[in-house]
Amino acid sequence: MIRFQKIIFPALTILAFSSCKKDTDPVLIAPTSNGAEVQLNGIAGAESGANAANAVYLDLSAAKQTAVLRSAWDLGFYCGSDYRVVLNNGSVGGAKVLATNNLADVTAADTIGLTLNTSQFNPLPEHLAYFDNIAGDLTKTIIPLISSVDTENKVIILNRGTGGGIAARPWVKLRVLRNATGYTLQYAGITETSFKTLNVPKDAVYNFRTVSLENGIIEAQPEKEKWDLVWSYSVFESNFGAGPVPYNFSDLIAVNYLAGVTVGTKIYANAATASAAFTNFNKDSVANTTFSSNRWAIGSGWRSTQPATGARPDRFYVIKDPAGNYYKLRCLSMGIGADGGTRGKPVFKYSLIQ
Repeated sequence: MIRFQKIIFPALTILAFSSCKKDTDPVLIAPTSNGAEVQLNGIAGAESGANAANAVYLDLSAAKQTAVLRSAWDLGFYCGSDYRVVLNNGSVGGAKVLATNNLADVTAADTIGLTLNTSQFNPLPEHLAYFDNIAGDLTKTIIPLISSVDTENKVIILNRGTGGGIAARPWVKLRVLRNATGYTLQYAGITETSFKTLNVPKDAVYNFRTVSLENGIIEAQPEKEKWDLVWSYSVFESNFGAGPVPYNFSDLIAVNYLAGVTVGTKIYANAATASAAFTNFNKDSVANTTFSSNRWAIGSGWRSTQPATGARPDRFYVIKDPAGNYYKLRCLSMGIGADGGTRGKPVFKYSLIQ
């Protein structure tokens, strides 16, 4: 699933520790990448670039991209101190909390009048109630904090999402409890009278353990220290004049804010000025940069589709990764207008600031 194009890989450095034991295994340490030019592999098959089926995670220091089908998972179970469960923004999954804590009480009648989705042509402010907080605030998830008191954990109806060309799948009723190592997920189809159970242990090396309702626990996100940015189709937030509404965007870039990644945005008068500034930007320049921990610090601002201008050449981004490295990153092409790229396979260039 992972592919690379036009990307520079650092060689592994072998550190051999002196010891009286000659058979001590060497420790392999990958040095921090100085940068690369990388084409993200968003296309999984024959879909259009605007509906790219993959989310692509990028680890700048390892010069590594990881492509994962947006439809591969349904729920993310938080591995931090809280007990939180998130929906899949990339599939545009929506949910509603019911009053009952008994899965058997929930039938198809409980879905009458529900969409748990949003219209791309007529998104409404009330549709925001179906989705987790767009900014990624974990205290504002649709599924409430999982209580240590089982009876307080209510049944959730989940529409697994059809965003960006994902085929509709049967809706699900589910309930989440706590256990000694993490979470217990109970789930079934809306019309089913018995449910399945899956234990999902917390693992501190991840932000979330991700679960597919068909395939159980899967690795749909790299370890939290091993990615900085994720490029994907996703539900986002916009305003067309009547207030904030959920709106599905292509080509969004989110930062790994839960692992401490921060971003500075540098915008210039024109492409030539931005290109020169990118070349000259150095360690001294970092001190004059304001950094944001906003999940969508890059968001959709790096490209334009109306008018069809493609990658915005008047800007670049400065990224601080979880290890404290600083990188400068700009998009070279993304396949709209005359930028010469391929939609769904944007090309980025980044360099370690030394």
